[in-house]
Amino acid sequence: MVTLRELASSEIRGLIHPHKTVFSSKDTASKVLGELKETGRYEAVVRSDGKIGLVTVRDLLGVDQPEQTRIDRIWRITGSISPSMVMVEFARLLIRNNIRAMPVAEDGEILGCVSQVDVMGALTNAEELRGVQVKGLMRRPVDSLDVNERISLARRIMLERGFSHIPIVEYGRLVGIVTAETIVHHFITPIPRPTRGERIGERVERFPGVVGGIMDIHPLTAGAEASVLEVIRGLISQRKSACIIVDEERTILGIVTPRELLAPLAGMVKEEDPPVYIIGVSDEDFFEREIAEEKVRRVVKRGMRMHPHINEISIRVRRFEEEGSRRRYELKARILSPTEQYNAEAVDWNLMTAFDKLCDRIDRLLSGFKHEPRRIRARRTTPSLRG
Repeated sequence: MVTLRELASSEIRGLIHPHKTVFSSKDTASKVLGELKETGRYEAVVRSDGKIGLVTVRDLLGVDQPEQTRIDRIWRITGSISPSMVMVEFARLLIRNNIRAMPVAEDGEILGCVSQVDVMGALTNAEELRGVQVKGLMRRPVDSLDVNERISLARRIMLERGFSHIPIVEYGRLVGIVTAETIVHHFITPIPRPTRGERIGERVERFPGVVGGIMDIHPLTAGAEASVLEVIRGLISQRKSACIIVDEERTILGIVTPRELLAPLAGMVKEEDPPVYIIGVSDEDFFEREIAEEKVRRVVKRGMRMHPHINEISIRVRRFEEEGSRRRYELKARILSPTEQYNAEAVDWNLMTAFDKLCDRIDRLLSGFKHEPRRIRARRTTPSLRG
């Protein structure tokens, strides 16, 4: 048995799921499909030109011709996290950015991936969740489809609204569930073992039939009074990705996925971290900014053991177009407290790599200078590191 507080402060290192294949952005979607079907995972790790990211089942849901679609058209650049990240920070990262997983890397080597399902699995021994009712976490209202609706409609709703699960009803009562994985694996043929007369990765017609023909007729269900621990254990033991909350008549009350079940862990420790301001990152790099903020916040929080009064971190990003289409990023960080100021700089061709360098320099900077309250009188007294 383990407490939520113990889990919150433990590292994600023990949850890393090694990926036997790290894909290139030049690989095809059908190649990824084969890997996901074989491993049962929802996501695959991609590395290209120094950038790290993921391609998921939901990304593949929008692909019509997987054998002709390269990953660079559908993958999402996420950057990576350190295996030393603690679970509470990881849970917040997933919830804040509406993502399911993150690649894990150390010293430039990709170790694997950690997902919300992996974290949920760690919660199976948190007995205190037995006293938390699932009705406080369930998401509602829930969009459902009639058993006779077209599969193509379910796919369109998932793509337009960002869903991965749609409960199926008949006469207003739950009879099954359709997931993004169900649609992808039914209508897209992965690359291995083509049969005579088939083209590798060929798609079977255009999502024909009704949802009743492909739905899971044994969805995991629970009552509103069920405990969170009961639902977590049910999802893990039955290998389901959602639990439908129903009443005695099987009328849908709500839905719970691993995302909602991370909430007790994410809220376990009160956030008192200083704000991180990143200036100069374009809208197209919005997600990378979110990941970078987490990295900077984590390293500064570690440095606050010696410098407890840090109250603000600001980072200015400048982008220079050089050597054709290549971009060089120059980062300058300023870390402030009422009595101290620290500066650090980093430069790289890749934005996330530049942030990794910057975090390393901030870490060295804050660990190398003990907290000694004093006035900032001149720029020459400000410790700094350049890279």
